[in-house]
Amino acid sequence: MRFTRFQMVFVSILFLLFFLFWGSQGFAQSAPAVVAIRVEGNQSISSQLILSAVSIGLKDPFDQEKIKTDIKSVFDLGYFSKVWIDTREYPEGVEVIFKVEENPLVKEVKIQGETQLSEDTIRKNMILAIGQVMNWKILQNDMERIKAFYSNSGFLLTAIDGANFSKDGVLNFIIHEGIVENVQFDGLTKTKDTVLRRELTFSLPFAFDFSKIKKSMRAIYNLGFFDDIGMKIEPGSDSNHVVVVVKVIEKLTGEAGVGVGYSSEYGWLGFIKYQENNFGGNGQKLELRYEFGSRTLYRLTFEEPWLLNSPTLLFLSVYDQIRNQDNRIDNVIIGKYEEERIGGQIGLGRKLNENWSARLVYKTENITLTPVEGITPDQGGITNSLTPMVIYDTRDDVFNPHAGWYGSLQVELAGRFLGGDNNYTKYVLDVRDFINIGKDTVLALRFLGGLADTELPEYEKFSVGGVMTLRGYDLSEFQGEQMLLFNAEYRWDIAKNLQLVFFGDAGYAWPLNDPIRFEDIKLGYGVGLRFETPIGPVRLDYGIGEAGAQTYFSIGHTF
Repeated sequence: MRFTRFQMVFVSILFLLFFLFWGSQGFAQSAPAVVAIRVEGNQSISSQLILSAVSIGLKDPFDQEKIKTDIKSVFDLGYFSKVWIDTREYPEGVEVIFKVEENPLVKEVKIQGETQLSEDTIRKNMILAIGQVMNWKILQNDMERIKAFYSNSGFLLTAIDGANFSKDGVLNFIIHEGIVENVQFDGLTKTKDTVLRRELTFSLPFAFDFSKIKKSMRAIYNLGFFDDIGMKIEPGSDSNHVVVVVKVIEKLTGEAGVGVGYSSEYGWLGFIKYQENNFGGNGQKLELRYEFGSRTLYRLTFEEPWLLNSPTLLFLSVYDQIRNQDNRIDNVIIGKYEEERIGGQIGLGRKLNENWSARLVYKTENITLTPVEGITPDQGGITNSLTPMVIYDTRDDVFNPHAGWYGSLQVELAGRFLGGDNNYTKYVLDVRDFINIGKDTVLALRFLGGLADTELPEYEKFSVGGVMTLRGYDLSEFQGEQMLLFNAEYRWDIAKNLQLVFFGDAGYAWPLNDPIRFEDIKLGYGVGLRFETPIGPVRLDYGIGEAGAQTYFSIGHTF
């Protein structure tokens, strides 16, 4: 039989494929099987842990590529300075021996550069410890854990380097906590640099602590001189130092002019005033004010927040105020009179720490009462008093708080060794809580309580009622020597510079010898709007009480 050329080529290809297939099967079958796997050279690290990183198994063909991968896996455990294999051949197969050389034991750990956290605290964040085999992989994870702990503690710029391990078993590494070497202020046009710098809650240089930076930013903003405030970090003199740049946008802090105002409780008022809250860029406050109309007021006020280069507040005020008052007995109006107060105050205040401060105020007033109609009080005279006060304040924004607490306790001591015509002691407790319950909503709560130790003249009694205390009722409708007041406001920022408020008030004032009965407490509720203006929030409230509803128009938050 004769084959064509095509048939000969086809037969040759089939023969070649047959040879390659069976040849490869023969080669595969020729690789010896793994009949044993063991470890040599380990002293502290168990063979079981080492073999857990090995993928080749018993009865598997001896595969060089798989063995190379297993050597790398064992080395990547981190405990060994060297890993290799040896083999022993037997008639039934090959034994694979993984040989290892362990790292030395850790005998000592030396940490350098830590100042904000103790060495014990740092070591508690480490898995690697004295007596263990050195493991670079665990050490790397420990370094990341230490940096995360620093970051969670507010030290965001922490870095770790210089890690080395000696043959003697000594582990060394250096912590760089990120040092702020300077603080710069950008955007100041009027306010002096020192006014902001004295609000810093730290001394330079210091390890970058975001909590301290944040507190300082809050203190600067609460000065009331800026529309906005921000911060950025710039490189310092070397890789371990930074400069904090505080960017501010100043706002108008003064006003002068003549105008007409209206208060729902005092009526129409004309005024001439000059007011500056950042006098000369020094953070001082100065006010000259004259009011005429439904009441008359002459007032000069000065405040120095940093007396003699120390965090001591000095404030002075002199005034002459005349206003019409109602004479009430058992909350019934029996007459009207004109009250004039001529006097002044001088006070000193001092920050005790970040949240606590104390003040001491001396006041002297000459009160004159002039009858207008009906039965009027015949008391008048001079009141001299000294009032110590302690204040606790954690509000995030003193002008429009969204979170934090405010509390004050004051005791006014009048007469006695101070002289004057009136002798009494008045205790006043004011507690406020601001709860951020949403992106643009705040729940504001206040408790105000007052107590006197003796019967007070009409013009010194506690009063409840009106726009600042109990809405839905007349101004000072309830008077006495004992007072309780509760306020709750749900404040909702519905637009820029516009706030909607739902409120509920409860309060009452009792005579000195009457028991405090909660059934006497009057309730009021309503709705209001706050318009943010250059002179502060303008307030419009509609309050409903037992006798009906009243509308209030005034300036400033209730509390």
